[in-house]
Amino acid sequence: MRLWKSWIVTSKDLSVFKRNRYILYSLIAIPLIVGVVLPIVFIYALEAQAAQLTNAQFISAANTLANTGSIYFVLIPVVLPSVMGSYSIVGEKIEKSLEPLLATPTTDGELLLGKSLATFLPTMGVTYIGGAIFVTIMDVWSRVKFGFFLLPNTDFALILGVMGPLACVLSVEANVIISSKVNDIRAAQQLGTLVVIPLLLLLVFSIQVTIIPISLLVLIVSAALAVLDIALFYLSKATFQREEILTRWK
Repeated sequence: MRLWKSWIVTSKDLSVFKRNRYILYSLIAIPLIVGVVLPIVFIYALEAQAAQLTNAQFISAANTLANTGSIYFVLIPVVLPSVMGSYSIVGEKIEKSLEPLLATPTTDGELLLGKSLATFLPTMGVTYIGGAIFVTIMDVWSRVKFGFFLLPNTDFALILGVMGPLACVLSVEANVIISSKVNDIRAAQQLGTLVVIPLLLLLVFSIQVTIIPISLLVLIVSAALAVLDIALFYLSKATFQREEILTRWK
């Protein structure tokens, strides 16, 4: 596989995304809302019950809410690809820019990798920006309140650094496949949303399980996601038919 060929596809898609206001607003608004509003809500909730808790209980509650924030920053890279991935192929088909791309001397694997990267890179980029804002606000408050920083801790780092990207890859690949099979952007978005619901439930459930340490659970779920990522990539190569897209889509 020639990675430079994939990067050409990625660069082209990124330039298209820059001109799409719906995608740009989603990339900016969702992480900022979670990164700014979420810690403010957490801090308000903690301060509201501070008088009823001992210092140890207050610190424990703060740690619990801080770790809860990591759930939301895994959900972002799962949900955002349903917005961007829907434009990956079907959007270009509608704008009549897909046929020249499919006619270029790139393999199906290079094409799919390039389109997946075009969604993965900005999604994870804004997710980490939102996460950095969240951590900063929580740490400024905790430094003043407790004299130490709450975040990042091991659980938070593993969830955002390992589970988040792997979950994003799975969502990206699923949405790219859907985009290659339908001919309407709204249908692609709706199907993409349905596909990520089981993944969302899995991630939320896995974080809530307290039988085993969160760090171990995150590694187990991440290993499962890695296997699914590889399987889905090869499935997408096996089911992607550029000739069908070129000749049968109307």
